[in-house]
Amino acid sequence: MPEMMPAVAVRPGTPHSLHPTSLPRPAAGPGEVLVKVLRVGVCGTDMEIIEDKFGTAPPGAEALVLGHEVFGVVESAGPGAAMAPGTFVTTTVRRPGDCPPCLTGQGDFCADLAYTEHGIIGLHGFMTEHFVERPEWLIEVPAALERVGILTEPLSVVEKALQQATLIQRRIDSWQPRTALVIGAGPIGLLGTLLLRSRGMDVVTVARRAAPNAPSAIIEAAGGRYVSINDESLAGIATTLPPIDVIFECSGNARVAFDATRVLGNNGVLVLLSITGGDATTPIPLDQINREFVLGNKVMVGSVNSSRVHFEAGVEDLARFERLWPGLTERLITRRLPGLDAWSQITQRERDGIKTVIEVG
Repeated sequence: MPEMMPAVAVRPGTPHSLHPTSLPRPAAGPGEVLVKVLRVGVCGTDMEIIEDKFGTAPPGAEALVLGHEVFGVVESAGPGAAMAPGTFVTTTVRRPGDCPPCLTGQGDFCADLAYTEHGIIGLHGFMTEHFVERPEWLIEVPAALERVGILTEPLSVVEKALQQATLIQRRIDSWQPRTALVIGAGPIGLLGTLLLRSRGMDVVTVARRAAPNAPSAIIEAAGGRYVSINDESLAGIATTLPPIDVIFECSGNARVAFDATRVLGNNGVLVLLSITGGDATTPIPLDQINREFVLGNKVMVGSVNSSRVHFEAGVEDLARFERLWPGLTERLITRRLPGLDAWSQITQRERDGIKTVIEVG
């Protein structure tokens, strides 16, 4: 019998089926490394999978092991694997299909949606003790970032968002974004705020909770401004600002995403980062939105997941954040669960919490 290791999984198709399980303990083969999991992040995507809004088990399996945000250390290397034991790593989540973008290294732009994704679609995640991977899918993280390296995956999402906005705006030779709006103050919104602030932009971050709170303190420490949407509407906030050049929509609320189209400045870019799992409908002023986008040369673009280049940028920017605001990034991690045995606490919401991490190692 193979040696088994603990894991945490759901049964796709069954809401709220979170449960402990086990997997065979892997060994590194030729060209592979064995990674010891030190930490796994918990995010809104995990919550939606637990609620059975989406999620697919691997072929032939009834359960899907959760966890797509991982930080670990290389424990051993198989023959021919060029990565030394002791290296801290994270890993890209999506494994490409065979469409043209996937075949050219851009699985995050998979054209036929035939990709697999660790802990989400067709591949077990990292909420366990070890996994085996090829070095080309691993990203090295400096030891100095050990406490915050788990944030690389969510940071990679906004790294891609900023990259896409910048690529789009190459159409304007003089484009120099100065004013940004971030909607949502969860981990993605907060990391987006830090990223935009690190590029010198004036940033207003909008969320529901009234200040003061943990997110508002982080935003203000980075030189941003926090506003509760319960105190002031997006339209009202926009009247206090210069034209808004960039909006990151991270709220998880599709209505708010379309409200954002009304406050985007001329020649601006609205990047949609929320995946909303429901089927809500609402009237929207189509003619006005169309007119304003055409006359104002505005752009709205969706951005999902990220590729290796965005993970690498995330590692670089985590180091930049530490130089700009020492110790600030780690304040996003407001709860560290003591091991996989604490699996039942994953779904418990903490007052004024931001990010939950399971300390597996």
